[in-house]
Amino acid sequence: MSQSVLSNLIIKRVLSTTKLFTAEGVHYKKGKRPGWALVLKYEGETVYKQNGKETVSDASSLIILPKGCIYEWTCTKSGHFIITEFESDLECESIICFPVKSSDKYLQQLQRLEYIMTLNTPTVQLEAIRDVYSILLSLIQRSNAYMPTDKLTKIAPALEYIAKHYDTQITNDELAELTGLSCVYFRKLFGEVIGESPIAYAHGLRIKKACEMLKSDFGSIADVAQTLGYSNIYDFSRDFKKHTGKPPSKY
Repeated sequence: MSQSVLSNLIIKRVLSTTKLFTAEGVHYKKGKRPGWALVLKYEGETVYKQNGKETVSDASSLIILPKGCIYEWTCTKSGHFIITEFESDLECESIICFPVKSSDKYLQQLQRLEYIMTLNTPTVQLEAIRDVYSILLSLIQRSNAYMPTDKLTKIAPALEYIAKHYDTQITNDELAELTGLSCVYFRKLFGEVIGESPIAYAHGLRIKKACEMLKSDFGSIADVAQTLGYSNIYDFSRDFKKHTGKPPSKY
């Protein structure tokens, strides 16, 4: 849930990064949040409550407060925290919590972000947005650590080949050969890691590229079909409609 939400997050502007101190016992009730925030409580502890659920904010976790969420918090142990506020049109009702093994890395990133915001150079927003995205990406990647690395490593040559040759006809046999696995085991492993068959994944990537091309102002539908390796526009239109529910001309 949190990964899908954050993957669709488009940051419009970073507003501020600030270090603050809260004393034990301080309580605050928040109405509907107007913007997004990253919160790292690197000293002490704060407990967020939302719909009967408690989320602990301390040095072992990084909290994301989405736009639109309603909550209250209580400082249970005095200490400092650092918060970055930013704008996005996306809304989410639930607080997002990412466990972190060490807060030092994220604290350094947020402190650097505070420094950038203080300098207020002509490129401050570009740098700030880049740094917030970098933090979010790191959190998502770490949350995916449960995926067996050895399995992903085994199919990595196939994933790379598909990414580079999505505009050609790809077979399971040639992909399996690249990984050094039997075709049967390769297909099974690929499905476990990616969630769909290798050919379905390749087709999906091809249609995704088609969508990107059709949104641009370069080339006709026939040009897109040819670029993606289709022998004719009719096969392309059929595949496109199958995946997206509409013909290319209506996209």
